[in-house]
Amino acid sequence: MGETAAQKKKRIRAAHRLSAIKVSKIKSPGLYEDGAGLRLVVTDQGTKRWALRITINGRRVERGLGVYPDVGIDDARRKAADFRRGAVDGRDIRAEQKLKRRSGQPFEQAFEDFFEVRSQQLANGKHVQQWRNTMRDYVFPKIGKRPVADISAAEVIDVLKPIWFKKPETASRVLQRLNAVFDSAILRGVRERANPCIGVSRELGTDHRQVTHHRALPWPEVPAYVQGLGGRKAMTVTKLALEFLILTATRSGDVRGALWQEIDLKHKIWTIPGRDPATDRRTKTGETHVVPLSDRAIAILDEALRLTSAAAHGAQSGDARIFPGSKGQPLSDSTLSKLMRDAEIAGTPHGFRSAFKDWCAEAGVRDEVSEAALAHADPNAVRAAYRRTQFLDERMALMQRWADFVGGRTSSAHAATNPANHDASGQDSK
Repeated sequence: MGETAAQKKKRIRAAHRLSAIKVSKIKSPGLYEDGAGLRLVVTDQGTKRWALRITINGRRVERGLGVYPDVGIDDARRKAADFRRGAVDGRDIRAEQKLKRRSGQPFEQAFEDFFEVRSQQLANGKHVQQWRNTMRDYVFPKIGKRPVADISAAEVIDVLKPIWFKKPETASRVLQRLNAVFDSAILRGVRERANPCIGVSRELGTDHRQVTHHRALPWPEVPAYVQGLGGRKAMTVTKLALEFLILTATRSGDVRGALWQEIDLKHKIWTIPGRDPATDRRTKTGETHVVPLSDRAIAILDEALRLTSAAAHGAQSGDARIFPGSKGQPLSDSTLSKLMRDAEIAGTPHGFRSAFKDWCAEAGVRDEVSEAALAHADPNAVRAAYRRTQFLDERMALMQRWADFVGGRTSSAHAATNPANHDASGQDSK
């Protein structure tokens, strides 16, 4: 039998113990019950807020309903009624409201929440800016305002299509970063659907995406180029830096950032730090790389020390740069590249690493030794450690042979591998 009008009136009167006038006059801190779990909470500071004590799926919880007077007594009662109806069906209205708000989160905000943590894991400010630039230029204009919960694979494809063929490397990075943001959104509970990046690269196709390597001068032409460096119109420090890069088969950033304190002249080695306080990161792998120095490399260091102001400040005891640009700042990569352009060489400074690798292959150098010389990353941690520690003597001899070849003291890669072709001074025997 249904509830009569009189019974309903009595129940409401029993539940509604407070009135709008009474609520406005309450000043003392405490709990003031309205009935059926609804109460007015007055704090010591005089703030008044509504709270509802309710049981959901057997668990007693409290749900805040707002602050008085922004939420009046009638509004508080309506909200409480909604919560009670939901509880009857085992639903938590507050959790549903929270999920709804979060699922409406725009992609831009999802990225910021994700990147707040990820940015602390990146090597330096340049990488942080690269992330933001790709989002700003390619992603936000199309899906930045879209709810991250609703973005589909088709929308991701639309983001990538304009650059997939024209800028394949950039497109690859954008896809990787999108994938990371969506994974984060799923973990944070703001997206329930699967990651929309799944299958996108397969749909767009990858056969056309050729790997772009740094243009390299063929190894047989390296000696002639190096021997002609002296006549080029450029700062002597720049020419020394480029020759040092070639002789050590290192990366441009390693040479341009090289400090005197990294050089051990006694043992003829250069230790490039994996992470450096001044530059945050030096080597590409993040691992310390020890480079054996040939006789010519040592001679270049002697000449650089004489040429730069570092000599006047005691270079070996400080953090002065070996090859400084203007005002002591590092040389720019374009400065080294210009030396090659001026010589009408279709290559890049980084390409000399490829020339060195090709020369090693021609010379019969074991692959693991040449890889160690280039500081290439090895996914096998044990093997990587072995390369760094066990091949130093072999690499010392290798870098001297490479310097002999580059300097024109041996005429071929094969000659460089045969100790019988050298006398004690390292010169070709006739």
